[in-house]
Amino acid sequence: MATSAPLHSLQVGETKLTWIPDGIHHVRALEHYPKSTPEFWEVHSQYIDENDWLVMSIGGLLVQTGGRNVVIDTGFGPRSVADISVMSGGSHHGDMFGGELLQGLASAGVPANNVDMVVLSHLHPDHIGWTSTVDADGNHTPTFVNADYLVGDVEWDYWSSGPVAGRPGAPTKLELDSISSRLTLLDGASTPAPGLTVMPTPGHTPGHLSFVVSSGEERVIVLGDAVHCPAEISDTEMDFVFDIDYDLARRSKEALIRELEQPGTHMAGGHFPDAVFGRLLEGTVTRKLFT
Repeated sequence: MATSAPLHSLQVGETKLTWIPDGIHHVRALEHYPKSTPEFWEVHSQYIDENDWLVMSIGGLLVQTGGRNVVIDTGFGPRSVADISVMSGGSHHGDMFGGELLQGLASAGVPANNVDMVVLSHLHPDHIGWTSTVDADGNHTPTFVNADYLVGDVEWDYWSSGPVAGRPGAPTKLELDSISSRLTLLDGASTPAPGLTVMPTPGHTPGHLSFVVSSGEERVIVLGDAVHCPAEISDTEMDFVFDIDYDLARRSKEALIRELEQPGTHMAGGHFPDAVFGRLLEGTVTRKLFT
């Protein structure tokens, strides 16, 4: 039965990547993939737990490259939502729990004050936790006191201005303010750190970014939320209910798969259950239209 991915590492050339768990997210598969069927999930039952929840890991990816400690996404933070329908407007059910990231970073030998850079794939709440920590007096202080925050320019503009800032899934004003004081905006050609490059994959959000970590003859594509579940790779016409633009999300997914098919390429799927690292096996990708 599926469970949240534990702390584990992948060495690629001279670069070390470590998955740092923060918590877990349970959802109802048919609600979150409305084009899928019960028969589909019987085939992919390895992603379902004993209570019939589709399991999604939550956490961040520590990338140690060029003498720098980079964290890609930071989980949900020290909070919980026992009924995700509250956060999603009442139509989708599940739960979401965070709070383990700092302990995991310390276990990996990188306490929060040794993080040099935080790079965010997008600004949904389960990817921007730990922007600040509350002290005993209720004051918010930055969690990663020595880190710069890097966000895609399109993503930042989308969430920080206009009426969309109040919609479900939007970052809070406190989160935006915590990031904005140390913010660097990324475009599609950015290289935030040695061996780390940006790969735009819009669709889940307008400015969603994936990332490529390269060293030697190998590379890892960090998917972010361009792919939530490994089943999306084998059946690319699945739509995740919180994708803002389904057609654009599919095109981004197809482009990612073409990259994943290249030699020496690994993937890191931050919501994948059991283990976030993997490789695309020959013959994995099929085309199946759901009704």
